[in-house]
Amino acid sequence: MAKNLRHILSFSRLVVLDGLRRHALLGLVVLALASQVAGLLFYGMIPRDVGRASNDFVFSISWLSGLLFIFFHAVNATAWGEDRRVIHSILARPISRAEYVLGLFTGLAGLLLVLNLILGSLGWVVLILIRKGVDPAFFPDLSSSYYLLSWLGLYALELMILSVVLTFSGMVRGSFTVLLLTVSYYFTCNGLPVVRESLIARGILPGQGLAVMLKWMTAIFPDFDRFNYKMYVTVGENFPAALDLVINLGISIGYVCLMLWFACLIYQKRDLK
Repeated sequence: MAKNLRHILSFSRLVVLDGLRRHALLGLVVLALASQVAGLLFYGMIPRDVGRASNDFVFSISWLSGLLFIFFHAVNATAWGEDRRVIHSILARPISRAEYVLGLFTGLAGLLLVLNLILGSLGWVVLILIRKGVDPAFFPDLSSSYYLLSWLGLYALELMILSVVLTFSGMVRGSFTVLLLTVSYYFTCNGLPVVRESLIARGILPGQGLAVMLKWMTAIFPDFDRFNYKMYVTVGENFPAALDLVINLGISIGYVCLMLWFACLIYQKRDLK
């Protein structure tokens, strides 16, 4: 077990160094910084509820940066094709395919963590500056606990998508194909709750066949909105129930573990030539 863990951590270090060498984080940080500085220039144009609008803007920029990292760098790092560089294959020969998958996920998750820490710190500074620059009536509350919880929810969402990317990379070849599958998966996860709500509005009961099928589809396409806590950062409401937080945490961990197990299973049977 210790040897396996050492192999995973060693390969994850290579993935992190490769991401830093390709400036995978630098471009996203610069883009987010420029966008948030632009928000500092234009927040005075918001007539009311400045706190909520500024908070939504900060998390929207961070959410977009995370998706860009996953859709482009993570997909390119995990997908295999005819033009795929063999550096990872050469370096990964002493380790098993399962260790390769787990090391790749750990390295990309580490890069995502660094990106979230940088963007989270920048976002907090931006919100503090905006709050000091407006009347307290327009920005009455700013909770650090909710802010941290919102970032944890965003990071959990990104890890779930990243685990799906690894699964797709084992099923098909080519980074563009993996990208299309990942984008389709993301839109399906966001679209299923809308479909369920529309069925309820049309009078479809939860126990009927179509409603039951859509409910069970959430096992494959989870509702990402359950990890969205940003609306609590500036409203000063009570902290979410501990049971709900534990359930959401369990769903996130269980889903990531299941997808990684499935990805390892696929890679064990995959011809990488």
